[in-house]
Amino acid sequence: MRILVVHNKYKKSNVGGEDIVYENEVDCLQSQLGKDNVFTYEVSNDDISRKELMFGIWYSKKFYNSIKKVIKENDINLVHVHNFYPLLTPSVFKASKDAGAKVVHTLHNYRLWCISGILYRDGYGQCELCVNKKVSWAGILNRCYRRSFLQSFVAQCSFWFYRSTRVFNNIDFFFVLTEFQKQKVISFGIEESRVILKPNSVNVYKRISSYKSGYIFVGRLEESKGIVELLKVWRDLDNGFFLTIIGDGELRESLKDEYRQDNISFLGKCSREKTLSKISNSKYLIQPSFVYETFGLTIIEAMSCGVPVIGFDIGTRQNFIKNGINGFLCEPLHLKSVVENSYNYDNYGVLCVNAIETAKSFTNNCVIEKQILIYKDIVDGNLIRGDCR
Repeated sequence: MRILVVHNKYKKSNVGGEDIVYENEVDCLQSQLGKDNVFTYEVSNDDISRKELMFGIWYSKKFYNSIKKVIKENDINLVHVHNFYPLLTPSVFKASKDAGAKVVHTLHNYRLWCISGILYRDGYGQCELCVNKKVSWAGILNRCYRRSFLQSFVAQCSFWFYRSTRVFNNIDFFFVLTEFQKQKVISFGIEESRVILKPNSVNVYKRISSYKSGYIFVGRLEESKGIVELLKVWRDLDNGFFLTIIGDGELRESLKDEYRQDNISFLGKCSREKTLSKISNSKYLIQPSFVYETFGLTIIEAMSCGVPVIGFDIGTRQNFIKNGINGFLCEPLHLKSVVENSYNYDNYGVLCVNAIETAKSFTNNCVIEKQILIYKDIVDGNLIRGDCR
């Protein structure tokens, strides 16, 4: 069995979870199946040419031909596409199918229905105005793609075009990352027989600190990630509650100016190694995102370090955090009381042990072995539409 993994990387200045998952997954697959059986095809948004993108975003003949050639020359059985937008375009799905390969696509976001990809709008909350509508101007009028009217117009028109050409019918199966996401995309119209629950895997961070103190937030500093709500809560907590904030974003400078407190530290963007080290030494990770999310990579990484997680009971959080068992789930209005009660929680040690146990089911070995079996079932014809596990 030979596999081709395809990915449109984000800019190096904005590396996110999708890029991390892609690279980790490729390393694991090549380790288990051999580099001769796992090929990659990747492009980067660092190489975007606006002129070329304006004409190529609809359908890239260039990448159609390149992908098809790679498949034919290397006898590829299955193509696994992570991100395809905006450079690769859905032409990669048609190229794969035309070349005779099975096609799998991981839904790292909700961009097939929402041009922002997160089903959320600042100042509005969860938003599904554009879902399952042949024509919806909401995403354009609200500048949902990079807060630009022009870019939102192009993005919305491109996805209208993709859907009208039925190019997504070339995808045999969609990988979703949580049960919440599975039910959500089924409600959006994807046949259940094409949806396979396959979570991301985590390269477990070996360091488990014996001394933990303080709370930590890791993520983009923007409204949708809940950082404003978190800091409003922290304003009313005494100095015994120390909060470390790792991440960058448009709100960073304004938040640093507004929340100059002894118990809040803004570290900005940190290396992955430093971030994991800071997480492992923290007493709790706080995940206050208002977005549904599709996975919880930071949540699992924290739990693998024996760090319980406090999160809003929104979207995928309920698939990872078990209230009072490996962390705490709460409504946004109750965050302050939950944080206060967590400080000297009697069974904190049990939370830590349970967090580690939760993370074990998302380790590379556990997830990748199952993923390879799914690949084999698809290639061998044991897993077909209408017969999905």
